[in-house]
This record gives sequence, structure tokens and C-alpha cells, in this order.
Amino acid sequence: MTSHPENEFDSSGITGVYRQPVNTLGHVRLHDETGTRLLVPQPSSDPNDPLNWSKPFKIYIALLTCAALTWVNFFAAGPSTVLVEIVIDVFGAYPPDPRNPASLSPSSIAAFQHGVSKAAFLFSATSVSAGVSNLLWVPLAVKYGRRSVYTFTFLAFGLCCIWSARATSYSTLLASRIIASWFAGGAECIAPMTIADLFFLHERGRMTAMYSAALSTGAALGSFISGVMSVSQSWRSFHYLCAGVVLATTVLIFFTMPETAYQRVISETEERITTDSKEEATDVSQVERVEEANTPPKKSFTQRMAFTRTHLTTESIWKIAFRPLPVLLLPPVLWSTVSFGIGIGIFVVMGTTAATAFSQVYHFTVWQIGLVWIASIVGNLLGIPFGGWFSDWVANRATTRNGGIREPEMRLPAVSVAMLAYPGSLLLYGLGMHFKTHWIVPTLGLFVFSFGSSAAIGITVVYTIDCYRPIAGEVVVSQVVFKSAITFLMSFYANPWVDRDGYAVAFAAMASFSFVILALWIPLYIWGKQIRTATFKWRVMQLAHWDADRETGE
Repeated sequence: MTSHPENEFDSSGITGVYRQPVNTLGHVRLHDETGTRLLVPQPSSDPNDPLNWSKPFKIYIALLTCAALTWVNFFAAGPSTVLVEIVIDVFGAYPPDPRNPASLSPSSIAAFQHGVSKAAFLFSATSVSAGVSNLLWVPLAVKYGRRSVYTFTFLAFGLCCIWSARATSYSTLLASRIIASWFAGGAECIAPMTIADLFFLHERGRMTAMYSAALSTGAALGSFISGVMSVSQSWRSFHYLCAGVVLATTVLIFFTMPETAYQRVISETEERITTDSKEEATDVSQVERVEEANTPPKKSFTQRMAFTRTHLTTESIWKIAFRPLPVLLLPPVLWSTVSFGIGIGIFVVMGTTAATAFSQVYHFTVWQIGLVWIASIVGNLLGIPFGGWFSDWVANRATTRNGGIREPEMRLPAVSVAMLAYPGSLLLYGLGMHFKTHWIVPTLGLFVFSFGSSAAIGITVVYTIDCYRPIAGEVVVSQVVFKSAITFLMSFYANPWVDRDGYAVAFAAMASFSFVILALWIPLYIWGKQIRTATFKWRVMQLAHWDADRETGE
């Protein structure tokens, strides 16, 4: 079997063997008897196999997909910093200001609050649109390839950003942002699919951590940029900026990103490194060696950049589109989805409340509110090592103690970082606002929460991918669609909730709920393997089972 040195990351030139379809559910041998790391999944002998691409190129593709994902939330949440300016421009309603007695009248205050609620819908609706759109984009990406979906959707996304910049009414602005997010949403699910296409199991944690950081950093970066731009530019200029970066990324995707989905040919015989969950780990070493297929020639640049013209699976597109529904019933996916949802949902709540809170409590101007988001950007970036390298280190130690057998739950103890960071940060933010402490207190809350969410989202997403790798796309669709529903509800009712109960009560409730949800990693760590095996045998899970041509060998 092909091995992998402990400190090696490059997979270029490595060859392997094809696999027969087996439902490992993440139960694989990662180290051999000597402690040498094995490559999971095994790369083929084909130089066109994405697993065999050079290290720098694979990292470039990962960074490009993360950049594309960054622009999704950059556009979706960025203008929330200038929410008040949008209310003034679109609705002609002004915030209460002692220097303007007319703004203090009951009718003026009511008009402004109504405008804020409708403007907040510009951001919550985009979240739902982006999430639900994956019910279309992911089946297409699974069936016809990632490259086609990326190129088409981002071209349309960039054009819709221009439409948003030129909107002349609330209804037009809302429609343009919803449609733009519909096209942009595919990046949320296709990005982790692409990472899974390119990297081995032992590399996946650190690369997925980049995905989670990009997911959260986009919103913070957009809020920061829009706030700074407000000094001399309107909110419309920010949408033009979005169009520029999105279309530039589209050009890079078209000219430099080949198809990463790889249709592996199943041999009649193979070298097996995994077993049925009932077999003992010592039986895994029993292998069956055979002759490999002839190595095909390496494709030219033009051939690599061509769009896929054949189906990548025999599964019907309707089966792929329906699969996320039963998949959501699987306990690992359900827990990861709720964890994912509250991480992004609370972040959106903090974003929608920050614009009014920092201006009312600390009398910050718009550009000063934008600067607050630097703390979130730094927190997200610092969370990458904990969601990636730290979780991989935790999982690798457990794998070594388990005789070289990897179980997906082995990385879950790393969630403890976020389990403590979430409630602590929310109390800093909510109590800081309630007691009107120094502005650094709620800002520190933003920093700590961003740090925790960057780590937690990466760990929970890669956990479910490890569990159900052949259907990684459908698994992430379940998470993203449900996450969007949670985000929509939380962001839509955030301001009324805070107005009714105050910052202390609202954020203390979120702190308690987030701690309880993340603490569920403990029972999953203890009984996760039994839960995975038992629930996959449920009758309804027959709808989630995949065909042989979806198998990846893990």
C-alpha cells in the first residue's frame, strides 16, 4: 500500500489502486503496523487524478475556492454596517437624534424602526436564498462537475451585483440581492466538495478550516470595507466593488481551475485497507493485490480546462437532489448542522445589531463601526490553526492509540475550544452593551466568537464529510440549507428580540443554547461509531445510500 511520511504534504507522482464500493462510514486504516501513514483515499495511477496534482497547485485551487466563498458573505452581510444609511436613502427615515427634534417624534421613531426591520430583511433573505439554491447547484455539480457550476453561477452573481448597485427602489434592491445570492450560494457547498476532491483524509482538517474561516471572514471583511467606504462613498459603491471582485474571480476560475471531480474506475480486484464495522482492526491488513489499469496520458492545458461533457455518476439528478432530506436525519449530520447554523446565525445577529448598537450606545460613526470588524477578521484567521492543525493533531493522536484505525469522532474533542469560546464571547458582547462598558468589551466578544466559530464550523463540517465521504455534497447541502433557515429566523427576529428583552437577556440565552449544543460532542465521541452504524441501517436511510460509482474508498 502507498504510504505517506509524517511530515510530507505533496502528493504529486504518487500512484495507488482503485477500490470497490464499501460503506466504511469513516472507519478506515490510516497507519500501518509500523506507524507509517497511509493515503486515504488511495490515488490512482492516472496523472490527471486530482489527488496526484502538485502540492502548490492543489493549495492554489483551495485558496481560489475559499476566495470565491469569501465574496458570497462579503456581498450578503457587508452592507449591514451601512444599514442606517440604506434606511435613510431607501425609506427616507432618520434615526432618533437629539440634534434633530423632528426625529424624536413617535411617528418618526416608528418609521425608522420599520425601515430597519425591512432593511434587515435584505440580509436575512439573501442567506435563505443562498442556502436553498444548493438544492439545485450541488446535484448539478455532482452529476456534471464543479467547474461548470462555478463558472456559470459566479458570472451571473457578478452581473447581479451590478444590478443591486443600480437599484432604485426597495423591491428592486431586494430582488437583485435575492437572485444574486441564489447564484452565489453554490460556493458554500461546492467548496468543501472541491477540498475533499483534492486532499487526503489526514490533510482535510486543515484545509476545511480555511473553508470555515472564509465563510465567516467574508461577512466581517465586507462589514469593515463598507464601513470604511462610507466616509466618501455610498452603499451603492460597495455593490460595484462586489461586482469587481466576483467577476475577477470568475476569470480566474475560467482560465485556471480544472475539473476536480474524478470518476474512479472500479477494478474487479483491488487492495483493500478497510473492513466492515464488524471486523476486527487486525483483519484490515488482509489485502488482495491485482494488476492496475494502464496509465492514461497527462491531459494538455486545453483538455484540462474543458467543461465536462459526460455524466460523472449514473445516479439520477432527482435522487441526488432528494438525498439531503433523509441525510439530515442522521444524528452526526443533524448535530453538525445545528452547530453550523447557530455559529453563522449568531454571527449574523451580532452583525445586524452591531450597526445600531455601536451607534446608539457608543455613538460610533459608520466608519468607526466598520473598524470594529477588524477584531472579527483577526479572530477568524486565528481560528484556522485550531479548526485545522489542532483538530488534525487531536485525531492523529487518537488514531495512533487506536492501532492506526481512524474514526471520524476522533477530532471532536477539538470542539471544546469553541464550546467555551461561544458562551464567553456572547456574554462579553451582550453584557458589555447592556452595562455600557468600554467599547473594547463587546469588540472583544466579536473577536472571541469569530475565533470559536472559525474553529467549530471547520471541525463539524469535516466530521460529517469523514463520516459520509461519497455523498459529501449532499451532506453539506443538508447543513447549509438548514443553517440558512436558522440564520434567517435568528436575524429576522434579532432586533425585535433585543428591543424587547435587552442585550443582556438575549445574548445570555444564546450563550446558554450554544454551550448545550456544542457540548453534545461528548456523547457523540463516546457512542458515535455505534450511532453511525445503527442509524445507517434505518429503513428510511435506504434513500440515502449511494451507487457504486460514487464510492471513494473511505
